[in-house]
Amino acid sequence: MKITRLRTRVAHLPVAKPFSTGRYDVQSIDCVCVFLETDEGLVGEGMCFVTNGRRLKVLRDMVASLEHLVVGLQLAQSGSFVLNAFNDVRAFGRQGISALAISAVEEALWDLRGKQFGVNVAHMFGACRTTVPSYVNSMWLSATIDELHEEAEGLLMQGFRAIKMHVGLPDPNKDVERVRAVREMLGPDVVLLVDAAQLIASPKASIRLARRIEEFDIGWYEEPVMGGNPQSEAKVAAAIDIPVATGEYTYNHQGIFELLQLKAADILMPDLQRMGGPTEFLKAAAICGAFDIPVSSHVFPQMSPRQGIRVNG
Repeated sequence: MKITRLRTRVAHLPVAKPFSTGRYDVQSIDCVCVFLETDEGLVGEGMCFVTNGRRLKVLRDMVASLEHLVVGLQLAQSGSFVLNAFNDVRAFGRQGISALAISAVEEALWDLRGKQFGVNVAHMFGACRTTVPSYVNSMWLSATIDELHEEAEGLLMQGFRAIKMHVGLPDPNKDVERVRAVREMLGPDVVLLVDAAQLIASPKASIRLARRIEEFDIGWYEEPVMGGNPQSEAKVAAAIDIPVATGEYTYNHQGIFELLQLKAADILMPDLQRMGGPTEFLKAAAICGAFDIPVSSHVFPQMSPRQGIRVNG
């Protein structure tokens, strides 16, 4: 089977209820949908995305720039794509928009392979389980305590037993107040996860906040400091008792390996888009397994039925 065409389409997905990440308000998720057509009629599908449409055209153009690497490629020999693609974009680096574009095309390649054999891609990899623990990512910084209460009630009624809330307000006292309120609403039997989303600038400030919320039985403390400095994350991980989760803004398996070497996390969260696709993601997961560190895939629900707290280890 030969790939004959790469085409893209943009999908604009407005958010039903805009929310604040603490850095900006999310109004929409905008996707570059990737389609790989073949001479046998099968079409592989992949995607990458941005928020609020920013830099969407640049991302789409980067995806299109990879067309010469896949058109004419035999699907049976398509494992060479990732290496060739990273070499092709070397002047732009292996991170950032390069990784996002490569990921979308490689997703489409794996989708084609699954369709060729009529199986779920997980079964091609060798699936090892049918379920994983899940959590819901909710309770954004823009919510008031009354809104948090209403949201918690709704999530519990839906059956969620693990819920993630967000911290990182300018006033840490308000963060503590919100975490306390949510724990009281949820009771002791629901897993409460906390995401600082890289909003806290210094390791010292993050450590202070973590120690203040520790009494509320926090399942993990995510993205505790500004990204791009694994040494700072390692300082936080070494100083607190709450497990640290990070890795969503880490590019490629080499970046995950650096976090592991520095002991910067207790749970790693590789992002399919920033890894550069399923092949790179699997490399990252294998490295985590070697270090006995569990993996929770970031975003991309196609990687698991829901975001699994623990998918290996």
